[in-house]
Amino acid sequence: MGSASSRRLPHHADAITATYDLDSEGRDLWRLVYCENLQTWKYSAVLWGFDARMDYTSNVKARLQPWCTHGRHFAVHYDLPPKVMERPYFLVTITEDCFKQNTYVRLPCSYRSQLHMELEPSGHYLKPLQVVGYKDGIAILQANCSNINHQVSMDFVVVHMKTETVLSVHSETASTRHYLCDCIISPDLSSFVLKPNAMYVLNFCRGEYRNAMQVISCRGNQVSTLLDGSAVRSFVAFDPRFKSRRIAIGNYLKNGRDITCIYDLEDDQVVLECLSSQYQTTHNIAFSADGTYLASLILGRSVKDGLFNFPRVLIYTSADLSVTHVIRTSNLAEVPTLSPSALFPVFSDTGRHLAIACGEQGTFYQQVAAVNVYKVPQELNLQSLCRLKIREHFDHQDCERLPLPSKLKAFLRFQPSYG
Repeated sequence: MGSASSRRLPHHADAITATYDLDSEGRDLWRLVYCENLQTWKYSAVLWGFDARMDYTSNVKARLQPWCTHGRHFAVHYDLPPKVMERPYFLVTITEDCFKQNTYVRLPCSYRSQLHMELEPSGHYLKPLQVVGYKDGIAILQANCSNINHQVSMDFVVVHMKTETVLSVHSETASTRHYLCDCIISPDLSSFVLKPNAMYVLNFCRGEYRNAMQVISCRGNQVSTLLDGSAVRSFVAFDPRFKSRRIAIGNYLKNGRDITCIYDLEDDQVVLECLSSQYQTTHNIAFSADGTYLASLILGRSVKDGLFNFPRVLIYTSADLSVTHVIRTSNLAEVPTLSPSALFPVFSDTGRHLAIACGEQGTFYQQVAAVNVYKVPQELNLQSLCRLKIREHFDHQDCERLPLPSKLKAFLRFQPSYG
């Protein structure tokens, strides 16, 4: 395959970068440094510090919310009728497709008769049991249940994958039917944001879902409700600098326009907003590892025949939500609604690079064909430079095993200080 340094910018990589009031040094720091075909990107991604367990294939079509699972693809299997009477529990098997690793979860026997299966076509996207959230070894299962009285409910089962234990179960009562939800887990794994999945509810159950965000403790208790009546179009990312306290919200509606804001969950208020002078409707947002930057994949105004237009990526500085850089995408004018483009933009584990999808030139019904990698500006001080040098020889998992104090290991893993 060759090293990353030997594969610099094939001729088809024609991405254009644009900036607002940046000098030549700023443009150089955000420069395009590498391009790779999507089919082989999963191998090159590791060389550039991106998560090796992300699934960039068309499996994204079957799950609708890959940002909630950090790009991972999980298959869920459970006891069939011939087996259920052999055990005093209901056995669920979660398989991460990337490594074929199984996690076995024991649920109460009552789930045997309560799981509800949707009919096609909605049943293709909404399974009786499926993973709707994942982060750092914590997975959230959505179980769609219906009892003999036809009462509809959705259980969200928080699972610790390594120990195969259920941490909590949060139950939501649905009015008439089940619908797919997104669960975005906080950096400290203490809570998650629960919201309806926009793609599913707008296609299969309009008006039959709860259009609100809820903050749920991973121990099962509801913490708060926000954006009641306007949550379905929103995209959420936790600010890694504030544990579970602050989130970035994309498509936050203000004065009839979509903006990006920072919301403090403890104070229950918006604490930071970007200017509404430019178009900012987004299809995905992501923080860098240390929370310095927030990247937003802009959804263009022209949407036709199920094809999306992603003209650019906005880069905000998290300190004041000002737009510090704009990256114009390549050939993403007519992209299928369900495509790997939903996984991007993605920051590397160290925040040194940003990956953005690009399409194939001159084709109708454009598919994501390649991935462009951009260099991200870094903080220039002795500590940061030493950290970058160490990370050239030790990956994320290696840092965890070093005989160092926990705070220093967290610094090497680019985890922000909460103190």
